[in-house]
Amino acid sequence: MAPTTITALIRAGALDAELAALLWALAAAGVPIHVVAPGAEESEPLAAALRPVARESAAVTVGTGDALERVLALPVPLRPATGVVVVLREGIVWAAHLLRPPLRDAGGHVRPQGPAVLATANEPGGWEHFAWGITPELAALADARPGDFELDQEARREYLAGLASAGIVEPEGVETALRGYAFNGLHAAHGTESS
Repeated sequence: MAPTTITALIRAGALDAELAALLWALAAAGVPIHVVAPGAEESEPLAAALRPVARESAAVTVGTGDALERVLALPVPLRPATGVVVVLREGIVWAAHLLRPPLRDAGGHVRPQGPAVLATANEPGGWEHFAWGITPELAALADARPGDFELDQEARREYLAGLASAGIVEPEGVETALRGYAFNGLHAAHGTESS
């Protein structure tokens, strides 16, 4: 059976703790996450791992596709208009992108924004992370200040790495541990509970 918790996926090498922490933070903030792979069943383990940490489990969806371009060719009901698209290949996160909302230019015209790359696989094994380049955008999605968002993401990374290293991979143990996570700097600043 494929791993279905975020720490089990880290231990299996499907993604690293840094990307897992980012996906957790965004899912907890209510950002839609769409997981795609050549076969929809290949998408389900990561989606199942993210649903318990998401503000709304229905915001974590699955689909088929082997590249972002194929996902973008689908109509919006079959993919989110904005949010994260995670592309898997052979059960491993190949790329993660943020679909950004359109902006208005100085003349009031609506202009589309291209997707932003959050991370890509770096063979053999490992990932290149690029989310730092759009930290203000990501922080805004999480209703946080950029510096707080970065600190929270790093704290989540360390927390997940520790859980994975300790072998805490069963659903009940992981869900209990993640519910117990708290980052006082971020949540105290905004007066919200942790997710």
